[in-house]
Amino acid sequence: MNVSLFLARRFLSGRRGSLLGTVSSLALGGVALGTAALVVAMGLMSGYRSELFEKLAGTNAEVLVLPGVEADDAAVRTTLAGLPGVAAVAKTAFAPGLLLGPKVPAGVDAVVKGLDVPTGLATTRLLGSDPAVAGRMRAPARGERVPVLLGSGLAARLGAGAGSPLVLETASLSLARGVAPPRRTALVVAGIVTTGFTEVDEGWAVVPIGAFDRFAPPDTRSGVWELKLVDPSRPDTVVEAARAALPAASVLDWRALNGDLFRALLVQQTLLFVALALIVAVAAGTVVSSVVVLVAQKTREIGVLAAIGAGPRAVARTFRLAGLAVGGAGVLLGAVAGVAICALLTATRAVRFPAEIARVYYVSWMPFRPEPRDVLAIAATGLLLVLLAAAFPARRAARLAPAEALRYE
Repeated sequence: MNVSLFLARRFLSGRRGSLLGTVSSLALGGVALGTAALVVAMGLMSGYRSELFEKLAGTNAEVLVLPGVEADDAAVRTTLAGLPGVAAVAKTAFAPGLLLGPKVPAGVDAVVKGLDVPTGLATTRLLGSDPAVAGRMRAPARGERVPVLLGSGLAARLGAGAGSPLVLETASLSLARGVAPPRRTALVVAGIVTTGFTEVDEGWAVVPIGAFDRFAPPDTRSGVWELKLVDPSRPDTVVEAARAALPAASVLDWRALNGDLFRALLVQQTLLFVALALIVAVAAGTVVSSVVVLVAQKTREIGVLAAIGAGPRAVARTFRLAGLAVGGAGVLLGAVAGVAICALLTATRAVRFPAEIARVYYVSWMPFRPEPRDVLAIAATGLLLVLLAAAFPARRAARLAPAEALRYE
């Protein structure tokens, strides 16, 4: 039997409503509250980072390849599709444009994306969430309106629905020389998609890549290839293989394209962890009060233990374990409560953003997804702080002399 642990449990099992019980309850509650706040904050940052990555990966492929000007499309497609770790390959292109609709005759700025249908729906799965989109997004014949897939926010601003006619204005060489108006292309809405990624929902118009050359501005590059990976978290192997297979190509992965953003989020999460850990440290300070009261109430018992041969180390260990029991229970309770709060907030989507704020954060709602390693790090940090807090009064208890402890008994 561990004598120190047995004594710590007996010392803490005092009467409820006593000073020791009140102080211990306050210490437990303070540590639990601080730990829960830290878990929720880390869940917020982790959830936002994972949601942002999911939206980026769902609307853009993980790797972009820009081959040389003279590259043959069929050869490039075959080469890229044969690389290990590549799940899908599609050709794409981007261009700025102005969409004119019945609600906004003056036009709304949009990013026009040329999509390789149907293979492009595999590289951008959120755009292909509706199975019927592939059939409606076929390349139009000459004289037909070009089908377009709109983000839900952009469609709302244009006042457009499925089947609505639209007009797309894009730049041309004649416009650049000032001798002609912008090129106009007739569109028809083939579908409306909601991805939850504000940049797409509020500003993207997707058209078949086969019709892109009809209205593409002269400086638009249409020979961009998207690669969907089997394991999006490990693009290095695919990037190296693509560069070896196509030496003249420029190859970029999602980390290179969005690295600054995710690094900034990681720094922000680290700073937030440090700041909120100070709250847990302050709460752990209440454990000092709990152990001090315990030492004051158990002075006679300390004297008896010392008189029968218990060394200072055993006494100090007993009160450290008592403080760790109070603070550890608070850490455990706070961690469980924090995870439960995160699950509730995520399930109910309690934190939603209006369109103006969503454009800043790129997502329409904020999930709370605490990672297991973060919860373990929070628990370990809380227990360490509690142990340090309990060490000071435990040391004082170990220094009590038997005669002094028993003087008034």
